[in-house]
Amino acid sequence: MGFFLKRYGTALRSHKQWALLALLPLALYLIVAAIAGVTYRVSQDFAPYSADLPLAASTSPIATIKLNKVVTEPDLLLLDAVALTQLQKTLGRQFDDRLPVDDDELRRVAGRALSLSTTGDSGLRLSYTGRDLALGRLLVAFYSDRLMKRIADGATRARSGLAAAPPEFQPTGAIVVVGERSLWSAERRRPAAGVLLLSSLGVLALIAVFELADPSFKSERQIARYLGVPVLGALPDADPLVRTLPGGK
Repeated sequence: MGFFLKRYGTALRSHKQWALLALLPLALYLIVAAIAGVTYRVSQDFAPYSADLPLAASTSPIATIKLNKVVTEPDLLLLDAVALTQLQKTLGRQFDDRLPVDDDELRRVAGRALSLSTTGDSGLRLSYTGRDLALGRLLVAFYSDRLMKRIADGATRARSGLAAAPPEFQPTGAIVVVGERSLWSAERRRPAAGVLLLSSLGVLALIAVFELADPSFKSERQIARYLGVPVLGALPDADPLVRTLPGGK
């Protein structure tokens, strides 16, 4: 056993340049992932932004909350239980009951892929960042309508019967979609590590196969067994010794 381990170690040192082959599958994976893995940014802008604009509170039939509170705590809009229930029904109609996400995943997508932020001094932006363009469009459209409805209901509650959203706060333009490709992203870390591990194991196995297929003698014992005669002596390889001497090459 020790002989074979020593033989394999020698083979590894002799073929150490083959280690570069392990990087080839990793490079191919990153290139294919960059080409196929498009990240979409879907956004809808609103204006003008007013921090004190009232929205209907989902936890009370009469209370309101201010828009700046929703901006600082987007879950008040994105993870509202009523909104998630309506969103699940909308997804069922749009995708013919073959939902791209289940209930738990829907909460994660709404909480992580969607964001609400101010733009400049007088703008508000609702945006989605992810791989599923159809889902991104649907989510942005749904929550845009949901935001406008809660503002309209908030105006009704705050103004005692004035049943309309403030006409000055409106979506500005259509939904904007931007596709981006990148050679690296955090979500590719684990697959890339797996590809590198498998390719490294493949290179190690390839070296082992080549070493086992090599018919040359590796030790005096192999020569003695092959010839059936004892070995009385051997001439050592002097190259390593010569290279350590002054002027050795």
